[in-house]
Amino acid sequence: MNRPARTRARRQILTGMLGGMALAVAAGCGPSAAGPSGTANRTVHKVENTAKRGTRPSTGAPKGTAAIKPLSLATLPPFSYLKRFNPELHHVHEVSTFISGMGYHYATPCPGLTVMTNAQHQVTAVEAQFPQKLGSHPWFDPPTTVPNGGVAFYSEHLYFLPPGQITPGMPSNLPTDLTSKAKFWAVNTRLTPYVKEPGMFRGYTVYAPPAGPGIKVLVSSKGDIGGFLVSEPASWGWHRYYVEPKGKPVSSKLFGRAYHVALWLIPPHTAPGGGTGRTR
Repeated sequence: MNRPARTRARRQILTGMLGGMALAVAAGCGPSAAGPSGTANRTVHKVENTAKRGTRPSTGAPKGTAAIKPLSLATLPPFSYLKRFNPELHHVHEVSTFISGMGYHYATPCPGLTVMTNAQHQVTAVEAQFPQKLGSHPWFDPPTTVPNGGVAFYSEHLYFLPPGQITPGMPSNLPTDLTSKAKFWAVNTRLTPYVKEPGMFRGYTVYAPPAGPGIKVLVSSKGDIGGFLVSEPASWGWHRYYVEPKGKPVSSKLFGRAYHVALWLIPPHTAPGGGTGRTR
């Protein structure tokens, strides 16, 4: 995708995400937790919200997770499958039409990870956006900022297969890069600066930026890409999708204290809670 097209895509995505902020109060997120304020001129279509009103998803793995049989990551994981052990996916809303090289974007009204899907409802990529004030880093997408009321964002996309293969008519059986760290890094070349963090997160090895914000990558003992983490400042407040319980943020080099948002590709079988140690 050339730079003008990428800029238009980022603007469409951010407009949808900011429009979704209007749903933040209903989702249990305060204005500070939702990040920068903004409004959108489009109607946001909320999809696949199957949670009962007034209930609160678990901050860790849902009950019955241990009974979920892991699927092969050799092909793209179905969105419906990931919903079974990622409670936040029950509350996503659409924030873009199909964008070649990415897919449809779905996000929660709160901060966190945006998920992309193809027309077959398979997950093709994940994205996180970071305020410009945190600085630009080599693992971010090419420097296209999307101003909104004087605020600009940098983004980071991680793809589950080469972006050129993500098209409206793509087949559902294309091989992914999720079966090994080497394959994932080969497609997502901006991860080259990432370093291995000390300790583990629920049995997963954590690869993270050497400094600054970014999407952390969880690698299983078998070498599969098991999931992703994003650290967010505790000062933004807490919401129900965070890994850590309310009032129990972890130490963070970047934010002082932080909560984690997680997206699991493999069902987490360990008990909820805990963190990665000193996070960035």
